[in-house]
Amino acid sequence: MLALIGDFEFTVSETSFDTFNTNITYGFVTIEKIGKHNGYQDLGKYEQRDTISGELIVKSQSALDEFENMAAKQEPVTISFSTGVAYTVLIFTIQKSKKKFLRDGAFLKQSYSIELAKVGVS
Repeated sequence: MLALIGDFEFTVSETSFDTFNTNITYGFVTIEKIGKHNGYQDLGKYEQRDTISGELIVKSQSALDEFENMAAKQEPVTISFSTGVAYTVLIFTIQKSKKKFLRDGAFLKQSYSIELAKVGVS
């Protein structure tokens, strides 16, 4: 298992991903001071966005359908990794690109990117 989001499992053999990116943003507001260096004030908690992307080559035409159905509910889900790390996320976007079409309309290659936002950080 690479990762489990809700009940959807990303595995090496079926629905693998190539990259897992994390972007953490810390919120500050700038306080301008005359004749001095600017000051900064913390606005609270940080924001974490994760992006999972990969290519599915010669896999099931509906490999990501179950994931899309879960995302359509627009509810928080838990992401967990084989390392034991787990946290709650919202699924913000799913982007898919299909390539290498056969005569019957089936495709051989599907690229995807999924954007997640960490929620419930205390």
